[in-house]
Amino acid sequence: MKLSRRSFIASAAGAAVVPLVGAGRALAQSASGSLTLASYGGGYQDSQNEALVAPFLKQHPGISVINDTTAGDAKVRAMVESGQVTWDLVTLSDGLGFDDDGQYLEEIDYNVVPRDRFLPGFTTKYRVGATVEASNIAFRGDAFEGRKPAGFADFFDLEKFPGKRAVYKYVAGGILEAALVADGVDPSKLFPLDVERALKKLDSIKSEIIWWESGAQSVQLLVSGEASMGILWVGRAVDAASKAPVEVLWAQWLTTNGFWGVPKGAPNKELAMQAIASFTGAESQKEFSRRMSYGPTNKDVVLDQSFPFYGNYPTQHLESAVNVDFKWWRDNQAEVDRKFQQWLIS
Repeated sequence: MKLSRRSFIASAAGAAVVPLVGAGRALAQSASGSLTLASYGGGYQDSQNEALVAPFLKQHPGISVINDTTAGDAKVRAMVESGQVTWDLVTLSDGLGFDDDGQYLEEIDYNVVPRDRFLPGFTTKYRVGATVEASNIAFRGDAFEGRKPAGFADFFDLEKFPGKRAVYKYVAGGILEAALVADGVDPSKLFPLDVERALKKLDSIKSEIIWWESGAQSVQLLVSGEASMGILWVGRAVDAASKAPVEVLWAQWLTTNGFWGVPKGAPNKELAMQAIASFTGAESQKEFSRRMSYGPTNKDVVLDQSFPFYGNYPTQHLESAVNVDFKWWRDNQAEVDRKFQQWLIS
C-alpha cells in the first residue's frame, strides 16, 4: 500500500533526532522541562520550529524541545501498544484522532487550549487543527489555447483539455473523489464512495495518466510540460507555479489537514497542552503561513496581501472545498486499495 502524503514526508525525512537550537544557543534537556516534538522533518518542521516553537521557548525559559523527524500515525499506535511512548506532542494526519482513538491519544485539555479559537471541525476530543491544507488541480496556463479548467469535470475532459494528467499513485490521495465529482456526484454526498463508478470514470483518462509518487516528481511533470494538468498537494502546486506558467485552481479542491495530538502515556502531556495552546495562537499561526502555503486553523487569523502566498491559502477558499471523509478511508482503505491495484494492472 502506498504511503499517505504525510507518511511520505515522514519517511523521506529520515530518523534523525536533534535538539532545537533557539536564541543562538542549544537548550539543555531537563527531565522536568523537556518536550519531544515529532513531526515530518525538512522544510515543514523547520517552519514549525521557526514560527511556533521559537516563540514558545521565549515564553518558557529553561524548557527544551527535542525534534524527532519521524512522525507518523502508525508509529503513534506502535509506541502506545508497546508501552514505549517517547513523544509528547505529534503532528497527526487526518486519519488519527477520531472519537474511537482514545486508546492512542490523550484527551485535549480545553481548559488550557482555547477551543473557541478554531475553525469549525478542527477540535475533537483527541486532536486540534494545526493547518488547513489541500490537494488542487494545477494546470499549464499555456496548454489550452486560453481555456482554463473550472473543476474536476474538466480534469476528465480530454477533448476540451487534452494532454497528460499527473496523478498521485495512492488510492486515498483524492483521485477517486475527483472522478466521482467529475461524473456528477454531489460533493456533499460522496461517501460512502462508489468505488466501481469511480474506477469506471478513471477508465476514461487511464491512457493519459502519469502516476507520480513524490511531491518533487509532481512538480517536475507540470514544470517540464510533460503533463498539462495534475492534482497536486497545494504546496507543490504553488511551487510549480513559481517555476513555470502553471496555475492553481481553487474552484474545486480536496481537503487534507494537519492536527496536533498527544500520544497516550506521553511523559510530559501537561507541557504538550501548553505548547498546543501556544502553537495555535494567532501570531504563531500567522508566522507559519508566512513560510508555507497552508491556512491557519485559528479563525481569528486574517491572511492579507502581505502574506507571500496570498490567494493560494486553503482558508481563502473554504466555500469551494470538497470534503474528504478520512474516517471512512481509515475503515475502508485496505479493501479499496485491493480493487485499485487490480484496476491498475487491468
